[in-house]
Amino acid sequence: MSPSTDNPHAVYALFKLAWSHYDCAPNDLEGDKATEAAARVAHQLNIESAILYADENQGIVVPESQVESAVKEIQSRFENYAAFLQAVEQGGLTQELLREGLRRELQVEAVLDRVSVGQFEVSEEDAELFYYLHPERFAVTEKRQVRHILITVNDEFKENSEAEALKRIGEIRNRVTAKPSRFEEQAQKHSECPTAFHGGLVGTVERGKLFPELDAVLFEMQAGEISEPVRSELGFHLLLCGDIEPPRQVPLAEILPKLRQSLEERQRSQFQRQWIAEQLNRLNTPAKVVNA
Repeated sequence: MSPSTDNPHAVYALFKLAWSHYDCAPNDLEGDKATEAAARVAHQLNIESAILYADENQGIVVPESQVESAVKEIQSRFENYAAFLQAVEQGGLTQELLREGLRRELQVEAVLDRVSVGQFEVSEEDAELFYYLHPERFAVTEKRQVRHILITVNDEFKENSEAEALKRIGEIRNRVTAKPSRFEEQAQKHSECPTAFHGGLVGTVERGKLFPELDAVLFEMQAGEISEPVRSELGFHLLLCGDIEPPRQVPLAEILPKLRQSLEERQRSQFQRQWIAEQLNRLNTPAKVVNA
């Protein structure tokens, strides 16, 4: 799909949308994706026009250094400069049209910043009130470090039949329970999982991240404990429970600065959306004719 070259802003908007949302060149958009992209571009340009027609746009000038930085940021997303130039060409752009598109985008951002600058400041008291009214948002769930050893079950191989796999995992368990410090070494030697390269380390997990059978066992274990063989759809596992991070409530003092910033950004965003809606309504409402 190619937008009309009569509207260079549409060409740039489609270029950006295609790569950021669909991960492809504009010309590769087909069918429903092309229709959806066209609608999104038209909506975006309508919003930008409403913002740029507003009185708050008066006197704003985007420095060339900002445009240059934006161009370099886009270039960095591609493997090399040649790939960047190819993508620009495939998008129906020239480098100058790209710069103009970025300048318009930065102009829109500058207007929105001007509209909302100094409008919002969340006090410590307001942030503290939000914290105590929404305790669930600051709760950290229990996490546990876990290593495992896996012997897969595959009846196509005798050594991986159900019975043989259970026998093998049982022998490994005997060795590691006799000497727990051997767990990593035994994982490297015997585990049939890529984590074997890291001594069986799965990582630090919370509930719901593992197979349900493993999850149920792990979160009943003590730190340093080695499980009985556990059957999953892959085969038999031995689990080693490492450090346990109990559930906790993030202290207000720890979260307060970021909480204030988050609340201010949320209020600013809400205000900007409301302001944009007002500008759209003003732009799309026909002027009244007053008879003399």
